Amino acid sequence: MVNLMLIAILGVVLLLANKPLAAEPKAVRRFPIPGHGVLELNVPNPWKAQVHKPQENMPPTIILKPASGDDFQVSGTVRWSKKGEASFNSSDKVQILVEKDGQKLLGKTVESKIVLQKLRGTNSIGYYFSVTDKAPDPGEYRYMTEGKIGVGNLLLSVTILHRVEDSQSVQDALFLLREAKQRTN
Repeated sequence: MVNLMLIAILGVVLLLANKPLAAEPKAVRRFPIPGHGVLELNVPNPWKAQVHKPQENMPPTIILKPASGDDFQVSGTVRWSKKGEASFNSSDKVQILVEKDGQKLLGKTVESKIVLQKLRGTNSIGYYFSVTDKAPDPGEYRYMTEGKIGVGNLLLSVTILHRVEDSQSVQDALFLLREAKQRTN
């Protein structure tokens, strides 16, 4: 009985040792979106950020990485309605888009179905799912969390590639999506 209790306590200690107790301090970073104001993201301080814009009229992609190493990568492409459609990024449309994205991946994943999670923030609403690559090549990420979230009149399409299934970096990335804001003035 005592041995079982010691094993249980040791298991809890090991579990806590492998999980950070608190997320890293964060700071609001502003990303200009031409013709659509600024996208504000509450990003963990040590993360590196860059904006990739392949062509003048193409939507920008924000890439977030750890200060060192390659434990994860967050890529978010900012889109908007070219027709000014008000329901472009509505909850229902976002849910359908995310579900379709997930269904396309199923043949390559360990999972046999996509489980959508709602992502609700004070200024945003969206959906995401997480999957595991059946056969990643050496050096590739095994886990992926993907989703879309409506922020103001923008749609942020996000892919989080990660090496550890339940990593703090994924939780931090989901937090920054929940807190995303668009400023148009």
